[in-house]
Amino acid sequence: MLQTEEIKTEEGRTHLLLLNLLPVVLIALAIISEYSGFDIWWVSFFYDSTRQLWPYTHHWLFDDVIHSGGQYLDRSFILVWLAGFIMVNMRRELASYRKICIYFLVASALGPALVGIGKNITHIYSPWDLELFGGIQPYIRLFDKVPDGAPPGHAFPAGHAAGGYCFVSLYFVFLKYRCRYRVYGLVFALMLGLVFGVAQQVRGAHFPSHDMATLVICWYVSMYLYFLFYPQEWQALAKSG
Repeated sequence: MLQTEEIKTEEGRTHLLLLNLLPVVLIALAIISEYSGFDIWWVSFFYDSTRQLWPYTHHWLFDDVIHSGGQYLDRSFILVWLAGFIMVNMRRELASYRKICIYFLVASALGPALVGIGKNITHIYSPWDLELFGGIQPYIRLFDKVPDGAPPGHAFPAGHAAGGYCFVSLYFVFLKYRCRYRVYGLVFALMLGLVFGVAQQVRGAHFPSHDMATLVICWYVSMYLYFLFYPQEWQALAKSG
């Protein structure tokens, strides 16, 4: 029995370690993607150098369905949350779910909000702004200095991808109740953010490194807010696999 408890404790600590270190791996990949030239290599597949244009910028699938439709999807989630929050406040037997509802809203909103702030304090341009792809701005990376006279860009991190990656908070909602299906909440957020992000890359709005940075922000926001709302979970996770 004692050996079983020790195994569970070790599994729980490994779980916590992965939650903290996986975003660090993503940060490293984002830097490599930007400084190795992978960013440029990848988006160049979606640029028509012969006609000097991005043919998919206004494509119905990437612009109307995924970009505009994704914004409507996020608003729909807000309405669903509002309906659920009203329900748990109207029914006494659901009162215990109020706190997790508030966590879900705050975590899902704070990630995109911080991404928006980041876009206004960094200087990275969208691919479609660059001289490399028919624009007028030089290609500069995150730690490069903005050339004299050049306006700062506002493409980093990726804003639209945040509308998908913000739902990493679902993983922690299910984790609170030790739901074995919590991995599906994580997969949903990752897949939605990936679809939103790749669609913007195809349109010429972002590089892959922009989306990786967005995922890191949303991941850490969801995780640390979870432990802020439920501080006892640090010990609980360390003691259970």
